[in-house]
Amino acid sequence: MNFNIDMFDLHMHSDHSSDGVLSPDEILTVTRSRGINMFSITDHNSVASADVMKWNEGKYGSQTLYINGVELSLYHGDREVHVCAYGYNASCNTLAGILEVYHRNRILQTELRIEKLQDSGFRVDYGEVMQAAGGKMPSGVTMLKVLARYPENREALFDYLEGEKSNSPYTNFYFDYFTKGGKGYVHVPLLDFYDTVEKMKDKAVLIIAHPSLYTDRHISELVIDGIDGIEAYSSYHSAENVEYYKQYARDNKLLVTAGSDFHGERIKPGIHLGGHGCTDKGVAEKFLERVTSYEKGYIFI
Repeated sequence: MNFNIDMFDLHMHSDHSSDGVLSPDEILTVTRSRGINMFSITDHNSVASADVMKWNEGKYGSQTLYINGVELSLYHGDREVHVCAYGYNASCNTLAGILEVYHRNRILQTELRIEKLQDSGFRVDYGEVMQAAGGKMPSGVTMLKVLARYPENREALFDYLEGEKSNSPYTNFYFDYFTKGGKGYVHVPLLDFYDTVEKMKDKAVLIIAHPSLYTDRHISELVIDGIDGIEAYSSYHSAENVEYYKQYARDNKLLVTAGSDFHGERIKPGIHLGGHGCTDKGVAEKFLERVTSYEKGYIFI
């Protein structure tokens, strides 16, 4: 494809993610103001943003390239691993079926997480959490907001509300409570890693997202048949992380991608659109060559 990429960002979240702030249209406005002319909204287990973006097709004379994206929450054994799928057809029945299974399992996970929090001494009610989620799947953001409503919870939440973890309270709360070893952790395999990759491998470009977060998994355990690349450039990664994953990708003939993992200032302070540290347009060009081989998985805006 003959398309001149100025700036790009392949990992971001809108308010169609349970922990996103900006609407897809607001994200489009910000990306254009920052000179980002290739991007993908990768909402957590939701493809709603692609439907919204479709309404913007051709709005600015086809100067911006939008690529369908979704961040899938998969279980590799007892470890949650995120895989970004790009370039899928909006009418993909396989993906629709995968997301339906995810949402059923997510309800069960929410119920069990609340029971765990109650057992830990927190005051929290399932109905209130679901109401606060506003029709979306409850996230760590939802949980912390509901918990913070009750004075009897605030002592246990001090670090997140006023203390040393209040600089990024929602992210810190999620990792402390709902990842393995946390007080609210429950093992509910939302989607199986191997099964989902097998189903989607010919229907989208599949990228391991922010791999440095999976501290008990070597990248070689995650790069199975069907995985096309690694998000080497990420707001989570140090310079050493970036070089390591770039080299691994080169050695194994994998794509490299770059994403800010933007959620909004309230959720992830200091992480802005385009803030992934990659200035190598070759990264974007190689990704674009691969992703545009999937019919109807992108639009010009």
